[in-house]
Amino acid sequence: MNTEKQPIYPVEVWDITEQEFQKENNYRNETTFALSNGYIGTRGTFEEAYPFDIDTGLEGNFVNGFYESEHIRYGEANFGSPLLSQSLLNLPNLKETRVLLDGEIFSMAEGSVEEYKRTLHMKEGVLERTLVWTSPKGKKTKIRISRLVSFARKNIMIIRYEVTPLNYNGRVEFVSKLSADVENHTRKTNPIVDYGPFGRRLEKKKLWAKADRLYYEGETIGSHLTMACGSAHTILSRKETVKADWKAEMGELEASLSCALDGTKGETIALEKFICYTTQLDMPKEELEAFVTEELNRARQDGYSYLEERQKEYMESFWKIADVRIKGNEALQQGIHFNLFHIIQSAGRDGRTGMGAKGLSGEGYEGHYFWDTEMYVLPVLVYTEPEAARHLLDYRYSTLDQARSRARILGHEKGALYPWRTINGEEASTYYPLGTAQYHINGDISYALSLYLQVTGDVEYLKEKGAEILIETARVWADVGSFAKCKGGKYCICDVTGPDEYNVLVDNNFYTNLMARENLRDAVNAVEYLETHAPECLKALEEKLEFSTEETLLWKEIIEKMYFPYDEERQVYPMDDGFMMRKPWDENKIPPEKRAWLYENYHPLFIMRHRMSKQADAILGMYLHSNLFTKEEIKRNYDFYQEVTLHHSSLSTCIFEIVACSIGYLEEGYEYFSQSARMDLDDYHNNFYAGIHAANMAGTWQAIVNGFAGVRCQNSKLTFEPSIPKEWEEYAFRLRFRGTLLEIQISKKEAKFTVIEGTVIQFSVDGKEITLQGEGETYVEEL
Repeated sequence: MNTEKQPIYPVEVWDITEQEFQKENNYRNETTFALSNGYIGTRGTFEEAYPFDIDTGLEGNFVNGFYESEHIRYGEANFGSPLLSQSLLNLPNLKETRVLLDGEIFSMAEGSVEEYKRTLHMKEGVLERTLVWTSPKGKKTKIRISRLVSFARKNIMIIRYEVTPLNYNGRVEFVSKLSADVENHTRKTNPIVDYGPFGRRLEKKKLWAKADRLYYEGETIGSHLTMACGSAHTILSRKETVKADWKAEMGELEASLSCALDGTKGETIALEKFICYTTQLDMPKEELEAFVTEELNRARQDGYSYLEERQKEYMESFWKIADVRIKGNEALQQGIHFNLFHIIQSAGRDGRTGMGAKGLSGEGYEGHYFWDTEMYVLPVLVYTEPEAARHLLDYRYSTLDQARSRARILGHEKGALYPWRTINGEEASTYYPLGTAQYHINGDISYALSLYLQVTGDVEYLKEKGAEILIETARVWADVGSFAKCKGGKYCICDVTGPDEYNVLVDNNFYTNLMARENLRDAVNAVEYLETHAPECLKALEEKLEFSTEETLLWKEIIEKMYFPYDEERQVYPMDDGFMMRKPWDENKIPPEKRAWLYENYHPLFIMRHRMSKQADAILGMYLHSNLFTKEEIKRNYDFYQEVTLHHSSLSTCIFEIVACSIGYLEEGYEYFSQSARMDLDDYHNNFYAGIHAANMAGTWQAIVNGFAGVRCQNSKLTFEPSIPKEWEEYAFRLRFRGTLLEIQISKKEAKFTVIEGTVIQFSVDGKEITLQGEGETYVEEL
């Protein structure tokens, strides 16, 4: 990871601006300027649809949850290995718009371009490109293109394309195109995947062009899912709608509409293009065409300006709560805004979809959902947009049946085991040592659910969905291990993989055992709550799950007797039983160009036999459950894991920052934070082209809020241990707790807590109990 890079884009607090187009930077910039709304995702490709090759660009349009399947090929398949893949599918492109200016087609590759600027306006949620183009024949035209993926209408993307002749009068012709000849760039974006998808994977069912409309409907070859998309168009001159004469052309896999009108020097002509995507995952496929037609009617009637205003309103409401303000470092401020923008636009909001590790910005990791959502993203949303957090939990609840089936395959007679990577709820990981063996996914989801319940106080969710998740995940923990006589009768869990993927199929992974125990504890508490406060809900669960409260007797025994490896000499918790026996790692023997890509350059056994760690593992558990350890315990373990952790994962440095701050290593924490805050924006890993690193992006918010400000919510109590890096003058953020919006401002002299909205709120600051009675009330703690 190269952290010495200079900023790629000018440092602007609320904008990301490309000042010059360079083909070699295109692939990366397509991710930077990607837009989504949690349902539709589109990469930052140009409307001109330049024919970039597989190494320089990817025209990407995606719908969250819509996937293609291939039969997975194994050299030697194990029982229970997934047989069908799940890959987020690249869908037909409707953004393409060609413009002919007095007979000359606009292209940045021809003529000359001046005053070029492409800007992602993060505050408004709008992408804008402006330039002045001089054609080969010397005709100058001002071009302004705006694009947004609507938060107000989940199926709608909009483009406004404005042209203004500067030194001529002449015909202006727009050509709007639908191209269904698209495919995934699997060999580039997922190079270790050999099963595809390769080639075009949608079979055309409908394709037409008429009036001002384009429409396509297609079915996937493998997963047999149907999607539909279409576009509607409006022409404006002098800001008034013009009746346009559209001409249609049809091909085998493409269709286009063209319209020409007279342009006058100094006057602007605009095309507004409204694009709609939907799939049979939301409705019967027989209804798709009518739905697209109606959504396009609504969008066109509203117009671009109206929907842009709704976009700005949504973003304003988001930033009002989620913004983190840093005084003293504009580059970090820009990085934080960039990270938060991509997080909020990537999360599924319909309760049927989750959030991929790459969001909807690219094909990396096949678009799969991992633990990243629950452990990194969801904690941000719990405090800033709890409704979005609840929808992500809804997705996990909706896939409980698949998790139950997976548990049976793994030999568990009851309970649910969530998949390590998935889209449709079924396991998609083909390499079980780094996939299914990561049983901690159950504990991760349960932790996120517990955090949501504690921060929001949403007991109705516990009764309706949460308790069922906790019970079913707890049942697997109660079955996967045993009380081992050789360990003094302690409960041991063998052959699992923790978060660290360089130590696999180990016995008693510290993080896994810790998360399992707390998952069981949360399940016991949920059952006891229902017994007292909602016995009818408990009775319904007993019948539905064939559950008896007597099962909690075993859970309580496991909680009491859970085993954790411990090294008496160093007084630390090793990652697993065999960790201290492994050969010490010598970084000097590894060529620098291979250090961050060990699995690509060394046999797994070579890696697994060394005492080192890819990423935060035990340390992550100590952060999440810091109330169960003393500061001295955490400090000893942090010092130890500093020696052995390589940080070869983007999920690692933000966690080490949080723990460093909690034990007083503020300068070290700030160094870690600096490595993560602009990781994607400046492409430290040189792989941003494949999509965002959503977990690290969310981790930077946690690094400030949970790290520097020391925020924790444990046992339903909100606590702060505020600090400030010496490099900053001040920072501030807001969070919601039990419906009350609290603002925290931290300077070198004091920490100030102010109720912005809501009623009474209780919390502690450095152990001091504080109660604020309502809106406008403030507490100040000297630092």
